[in-house]
Amino acid sequence: MKLTNKILITYYLLLYLSLLIGFYFNEDFAGGFEYDFRIHEGLIKDLFNESLIFGLLNYDKNYIPHSPIFIIYLVFLQKIFVSEVFFRLVNLHIFLLIPWLTSVCLKIRYRLNNNDFRLLLPSIFFLSPFFRSGAIWTDDNIFAIIFFLISILYFLKYERNKTKFKYVVFCSFFLALTSYFRPIYCLFSIYFTFIFFTNLKLSKKFLYYILINILFAFPAFYYVFILQINEWAATYIFRENFITHFSLSSSIMFFYLFPFIYDKIYKNRFEILNKKNLIISFIFLLLLISFFEYDRNYSGGIFFKLSIFFFNNYYLFFLISTLSTLIIFIIFINDKKSIVNLDFILIIILFTFEIDGIVYHETYDPLIYILIFFLFKSEIIKQFVHNFDKTKFLVLSTFLSFFYFISILKKFILI
Repeated sequence: MKLTNKILITYYLLLYLSLLIGFYFNEDFAGGFEYDFRIHEGLIKDLFNESLIFGLLNYDKNYIPHSPIFIIYLVFLQKIFVSEVFFRLVNLHIFLLIPWLTSVCLKIRYRLNNNDFRLLLPSIFFLSPFFRSGAIWTDDNIFAIIFFLISILYFLKYERNKTKFKYVVFCSFFLALTSYFRPIYCLFSIYFTFIFFTNLKLSKKFLYYILINILFAFPAFYYVFILQINEWAATYIFRENFITHFSLSSSIMFFYLFPFIYDKIYKNRFEILNKKNLIISFIFLLLLISFFEYDRNYSGGIFFKLSIFFFNNYYLFFLISTLSTLIIFIIFINDKKSIVNLDFILIIILFTFEIDGIVYHETYDPLIYILIFFLFKSEIIKQFVHNFDKTKFLVLSTFLSFFYFISILKKFILI
């Protein structure tokens, strides 16, 4: 199905206008973004107003789990745009690079023309309370996705022409930049290394690739391990047990994947709920009942919050988390039509993203959409994007609009 340029431009202008309206009213339906912004302001006054070097060398005095490079980015913008309103408005427009870069990558990945209906896919970012709040108040996780998308852009170009080693270099460089703003993103180098090794083997080019990555990583290695300025990250690792972390992460991942795989789930519901899978699910459920422990009044994900809100217990969450883990395994790890190893690597990386044990939606939103559009190899995902039409667009938009509405309710009734 094709769109006219007029309809496409008008739709995105309306979404942009909605973001400006949110900016005017200081929208933060995701919760916590304005709070983080104020903390960053205080950090800048305490450390970085002295000098950038002083701020970097004394960063451990403030145990904030955000990269000091991101704080330097904020310092840079604030020095140029003194007014807070103007500074945040500029930041909002920088964040608009995310839907634009996504559209560029879509054109490369799926060979789209300017009227293809799939160019509406980036519009889902404007329905994300996390993208919107991050754009309005700044956020390191979402800002890092700008560089991550550029890295993917060069990766997609490499997949088109594997003789161009410069694409490998650019992919690595922008992934390194991503990691300096959000260190956990360095795990995606495992995914890319696996693919580059498969293509380059033990050649000189692959050796150059390894040396380039070592070079890009050296400043971070020197800062964290030689200068030992690492308490800002180490303090927040392993705060919950594995079962708790795993179950919360799987339920949130399933939430975002559901609009893309619901059709497959319905068609294969009897296969999914066979005897073997039911036994495995029952064992996982027992582990959840025995070891799950999460008494925080923030984070945890939508299913965790709804379980407590409606039933004042974890039982609904246990059920959904068990089904989530089963379905994710079947769809992405045990799907014989996909390149299993690559999808398995991505799933493990996503689980590792919340290694600190405190599981937030914004860790996966909007990142997981990027992975769905460009990196997952599962045939289910490919078919969804290839066959994206008006019906799928309405289902996806309705689903995300409902979540946005839930986020607004949470803001006012404190779910």
